Amino acid sequence: MAKKMVVAVMLGVAFIGALYAVISFLKQNESVTFDSRYTWHAEHDADSGANMLVRGRKIQDIKKDINKLIMALNKSVEESETIRPRSDGLKYEFPKITLQKIDLRTAHIEIANDQYLTQRMGSSGAQDYLAEVTFTLTEDPDIKAVNFIFEAGEHAMPGIYSRESFTNYNIMAEGGRNR
Repeated sequence: MAKKMVVAVMLGVAFIGALYAVISFLKQNESVTFDSRYTWHAEHDADSGANMLVRGRKIQDIKKDINKLIMALNKSVEESETIRPRSDGLKYEFPKITLQKIDLRTAHIEIANDQYLTQRMGSSGAQDYLAEVTFTLTEDPDIKAVNFIFEAGEHAMPGIYSRESFTNYNIMAEGGRNR
């Protein structure tokens, strides 16, 4: 009887330990999984010259969580910009979004490292970035506009943007189908 009890306790401890390890692994990798599949992203058709905004296929999974949307945006910008290495071999300091507050259905966000946005991305890159952030954050049903807070620069201006601010883009659903 005592041996059965010891075996049962050991199995219980092993099960709890395995469960704890799985939960820890999932929590640790949660921010890693929120990438460009969870955001809108800009594409340019070289043949037609069309600018497109494409909805990430997994954005539906996190659209009601503004913090997860912001994590995905910060991760996706870093991913997309790392394909353009600097000639001097140094790392870029990419723009990062920080939520300041939400009021009147507007997300007020501050852009850290705004020099990259306003001086290094070029006009179309900065426009794409503002559009991607605006479309991604307005996936949240409580958000209708985004107030960008940063110092104005050559390629981007702060202010309030909504989806209507980007009429020069063709809007595409997941998989490239018109929306």
